[in-house]
Amino acid sequence: MTLPAACHCGAIRLEIDFAPETLTQCTCSICRRYGAMWAYYTRKNVRISCAPDALKKYRWGDERIEFAHCRTCGCMTHYEDVEEGEDGRLAVNARMMEPSDIASIRVRTFDGAATWKYLD
Repeated sequence: MTLPAACHCGAIRLEIDFAPETLTQCTCSICRRYGAMWAYYTRKNVRISCAPDALKKYRWGDERIEFAHCRTCGCMTHYEDVEEGEDGRLAVNARMMEPSDIASIRVRTFDGAATWKYLD
C-alpha cells in the first residue's frame, strides 16, 4: 500500500512506499514554528510530483537540511538532507497526509530545542 500526501492546493504531491512506524514532533526553533510532524524515509521510498517551479526551498543554520514549501499555498511538505545520496533522509511532513491514514501511528516528541533526545 502506498501512502499519499499533498500540500493544500495539490500542486505538490508525494507518494510514499509505506506508512511510518512512528511520527516525530520536534521542538527545535524551526519545526515548532512550522507545526510539522515528521515521518522519516530514505529518498528512494518517496516520489515527489510537481511542476519544476512549484517548490520553494529554504536552508538555515549549517545548511545541511533543505525545507521544501509550496509556492502557491505555502505548505511545508518535506525536508531533505542535502549532503546524502539516494539513501539519505527525506522527512515528509505527516500533516500533509490524510488524518485517517496516520491516526493509529505513535507520535514521539524530540527535544530539538535543548537535549537532542526523545522525551519518551
